[in-house]
Amino acid sequence: MFYWIVRNILYIVFHIVYRIEIIGDNDQGTGAIMICSNHTSDLDPIILAIAYKKPIHFMAKKELFKNPVFGWLIEKAGAFPVDRGNVDLKSVKHAMGLLKSERVLGIFPEGTRVKTVDIANMKEGVSLIAAKSGADIQPVLIETNYKLFKKVRVHFRPIIKMEQFNDIPKKEKGKIITNNLFASIYNSKELE
Repeated sequence: MFYWIVRNILYIVFHIVYRIEIIGDNDQGTGAIMICSNHTSDLDPIILAIAYKKPIHFMAKKELFKNPVFGWLIEKAGAFPVDRGNVDLKSVKHAMGLLKSERVLGIFPEGTRVKTVDIANMKEGVSLIAAKSGADIQPVLIETNYKLFKKVRVHFRPIIKMEQFNDIPKKEKGKIITNNLFASIYNSKELE
């Protein structure tokens, strides 16, 4: 309930401040889904929450939870902390639990905000969670510079089904899924 109240308020505000254009199907999957998007701004999670039709539980850097008010707010909206500097098994278990409950998990595969498109920025943790949970990945590209009253394009790419990677050896699976995810997010005709 809290998620939808906050989301709908932000929906109104952001549609006034930015011209949000959704490209592609923003309701493709059923069951456990991981929303994986590029990440250039602190506003990206809000844009994704507005653009996607189901509640998204974002994995967010633990530093965001240090401010008591903001931390409470994002936790109530379904976000949970991750320690990006260490292997955070508690966060991975929480993510796996969400996916087992067929919730939508939001992760930025680059792990932080980046301005340059480079596969070296991608972290394999996202792919490992997807492979272990069997959750399909919804790749998304947010195309904007976040200037007031300018267009924000949210490109929903075709779902990446985990079943297509079943026959790939475990050692290679993370890298192959990561490469597929990167290509799906960034390689597109509309950006040429």
